[in-house]
Parts: sequence; C-alpha cells; structure tokens
Amino acid sequence: MEPQSPSKKKISILGSFKSHITVKFCLIFLAILLVSVGILCGYGLFGKSLSYFTVVVDCGSTGTRVNVYEWGINGGRNGDLPNLLHSYPNESAKNGLWKNGCEYHCMQTEPGLDKFVGNYSGVRTSLVPLLRWAERMIPNERHEDTPVFVLATAGLRRLAVEDGKTILEDVERVVKEHSFKWRRDWIRVLSGREEAYYGWIALNYKMGYLNKSTMLPTLGLLDLGGSSLQVVMEVDEVREDSHLLVSKIGLVEHQLMAYSLPAFGLNEAFERTIAMLNSVRSRENADGSNVRHPCLSSNFLGNYTCTSCSEPELLLRLVGVPNWEKCKILTQAAAMNLSISDWSETRINSSCWRRSPHEGKNSLNVAFNTKTGMRYHALSGFFAVYKMVNLTGKANLTKIWETAQHLCSSTWEDESNVSGGQYCFKVLYLTSLIEDGLCLGNADIIFGPGDISWTLGASLVEGKYMWRTVGSRTLITSPLYREVFSSPIFLFIILVVLVFIVYYSQIKLPMPRKRSSVVGPPAPLTSFMHSKHRPC
Repeated sequence: MEPQSPSKKKISILGSFKSHITVKFCLIFLAILLVSVGILCGYGLFGKSLSYFTVVVDCGSTGTRVNVYEWGINGGRNGDLPNLLHSYPNESAKNGLWKNGCEYHCMQTEPGLDKFVGNYSGVRTSLVPLLRWAERMIPNERHEDTPVFVLATAGLRRLAVEDGKTILEDVERVVKEHSFKWRRDWIRVLSGREEAYYGWIALNYKMGYLNKSTMLPTLGLLDLGGSSLQVVMEVDEVREDSHLLVSKIGLVEHQLMAYSLPAFGLNEAFERTIAMLNSVRSRENADGSNVRHPCLSSNFLGNYTCTSCSEPELLLRLVGVPNWEKCKILTQAAAMNLSISDWSETRINSSCWRRSPHEGKNSLNVAFNTKTGMRYHALSGFFAVYKMVNLTGKANLTKIWETAQHLCSSTWEDESNVSGGQYCFKVLYLTSLIEDGLCLGNADIIFGPGDISWTLGASLVEGKYMWRTVGSRTLITSPLYREVFSSPIFLFIILVVLVFIVYYSQIKLPMPRKRSSVVGPPAPLTSFMHSKHRPC
C-alpha cells in the first residue's frame, strides 16, 4: 500500500487556527498592558500623581508677593476638594527676595504697586523677579498649563479707577512675557469681600474644616493687613444683609458674614493717629510742623507725609514723646475708628454691648454675630505682632497687654532703638482692636498659624476649573496620561509588543507547487531500490 501524503487542506486550516489564537492572545495582552498603564498613571504608581499647579501674585499695599501651589487630584468625585501637595515659598525655597527675621510675607518686592501709577518700569521691576522665581518652582513642561492669577487688594482699591486700570494694563504686559497660562480676567482688583472670603477658605481648608459633614462650627477669621482688616464668621440665621455670602465649596454649604474694613489696617490706623495728633496741634496753634507722638520712643525723629490730614499730602515732622497712658488712649481711639474730634485725654468706654452689629462701613461689633463655641484665628498682621512680643502657644489679651507694657518700657528707655515706637503702637493696637474695636475680648482667639494666606483660598477657588475638569475627565485626556503615553519608555513597550505579535503570527505554510498541464492521477513514487540482477 502506498503511503498517503499529508493533506494540504488540513495544514492550511491548522496554521490559520494557530495564527488566529496567537493574534488574539497578543491583542488581549496589549489591552491588559494599556489598562495597567492607565491604572498605574491614575494611582501615581509611576512615582507621580495626577496634579496641577497654580500661581497667585498678591499685590498688596506694602509689597508684591507670589505663591506657588501644587495640588493633587483624587478623582473629583462627590465634590471632593484637591489635596495641597506643596506650597512655596517655604524654608527650602529662600532666595534673594527673602526678608530675614520676618514672620509673615517674607519674600516680596517693595513698595506696593499702587506707588507705580504711570510707571511701567516700576511695575516690571516688582513683578519680573517673582514670576521668574515661580517659573523655577514649576517643571518647564507644566508652564503652559499653569494659570497665574494676579490679584490686587486694598492698595489698588483705594486708587482712582483710571489709575488702577493703568497699573493692571502694565501688569498684563509683564505677564504676557512669561510662560504661564493667563487671561485678562485673572488680572484684577479683588473686592474687600472677596479677599475676606478667600482668607476664610484658606484657614478652614488648611485646618481641615471644609469638605466634612460635621456639627462643629467652622473657624472665624481675623486677618489684619497694612490697609484693611478682614473678618469672616459662619452664622446660623439667614437674613438680608449686604455682608451675607453663601459658600458652596466641597460638600457643605456655609452661610457667612464677610467684612472688609479699610480703616483698620495697621498702616491706616497709624496714619489716623497722626491725623488726630495734628488736629490737636492745630487747635493749640502750635508753631512749626512738629507732631508729638506718645507711642514713639524719645529718640525718634523723622518726616512723615500725612495723606488723611486736613491738608492733603501734609509734610509733618514726628517727634517721639513716649507716654504709656496717652498711647493706650490713642490706639484705642484708632481701633474704634473714632473721628478726629471724638477722642479725648480720658480712657474711652468702648461700650461694646450698646453698639449695633455694623455702625457704618468702618465699625463692627463682631461679638453680635459670633456663634457659641466659635474659635477665631488671628492671621497676618495679628500673627506678626504676636510673634514680635515673643509669645508662643495660646495667650489671652491680658497676657499680651502686660508683656507689651513691660517690653515697651524697656524699649523706650533704650536710646539706641529708633524704631521701638512703631513696635509699641502695633502691640497696643492689636489688643485694642480685638477688645474695643471688634468686641471680642472674651472670645477664644488663636494667633496663627503663620503660613496661611488668603492666596491659598484664591488658588483653590479661582483655580476650581482645574480640579473640577482634571479630576472628572478621563485619564487619557489628562496631561499626565499624555505625558506617559508619549514617553520613550511607553513607545518602546508598544514596539516590543508589536514585534512579538508579528513574529509569533508567522506560521510556516506549505509552499504551493507548480500545477501540471496534464490532468490525471499523480505519478507513482520512483523506486530507489536497484536489483543486482536484471531480469532477462
């Protein structure tokens, strides 16, 4: 019987079947690989997390500052807020702009932008070093996706509208030269209420009171700047009030009373004491332009331009004549924002319980709105002055007052100290403002922490489109995912997988034979057996 040759049809079917299985296996393997890469990207197992940066430039009355924040996204589900990963400047990010020995706003350019009306060079000199520093803090490939918010406060608020507009146009010209993402409406003057609200957001976010369903009241804010005072607290009652603000950030809605008081900043208050003393000098027909100030040390002597005196831009000469009791009366009058003619040489009765919640735009009885059990955190200028007295931990107003009296006495006696008077005024003003101006003498007040600024709240709120869109969109559209998928390592993996598919898909099939022109049965196999003897 002749041996049968293998079926060509069977070989073809078997090869096709094996090829199909191999291709299917490789495609499944590739799909698993892609899904794994996506999961690893989403959970940061490549050593990175899904994050974004924001830059906030604070154009204040005493100087211009910049903050850089890096935020981590946790998916944007259920109103979750982003996580603050890093905040700069910090101790590791000091440079030539850092002011040694300061406690608050330690890295800045001076003076404030409100001093540069019509002076583009001054605006540029103030902003460029800060923006360049921010660029160094953020990876180059992230610059074009990083928004920069340039927000001005009380310094520009008090300018004429056209003057403020001119400065903002100069700011825009400078920002355009840098690599960050910007929009015209991101360069503006904040309203006082916005500044107060951002400070409240920053405080309660940093202390962990936002995005939680809790019966505990949020923290009240006391934020003292050079030109204004911001006060924010949560209230139970919802009533018609121009200061009422409804906040819906995170999971919980908050009813807030937000105040911005332009007359209560440290610099504004000191200016007011000069105006009060100058009015006394005018009534007494004193010769010359000398103003005797009871809160300045005896060796203090210097020129001062009073912008709120009866004569605008009045040049005066300040002479230190230290007097503790008179200084207390003067600072109390400034803390209550009394008119120039209302203050006297006797101790003023603040009568907090008689005062209405808000007697005009420049006075306030905060205790009227304070919820039971609410704690206040006193930030910025409050914290700086508090540290100036070398106090740590929790201290009440009586302790601060006693410490101030002791230190001021020794400061005034030190003839080598020419700046001690300002120091004593600030400490006395702090205590008078809390007790007599805000009527919070019996409230639970904590000074600090010193690393909280309203710019954190601005970064969170102004940049909400970042954490909402980055957190909710699919990973494949996120910058991090694009970065991984375009990386050489990932492309190399894809190439290896493709080579694997091509290589193992090559099944060796039988080569087709040239067909014979004669149709018939196949020729018999030739025998290689040769007989030794041929037949006859």
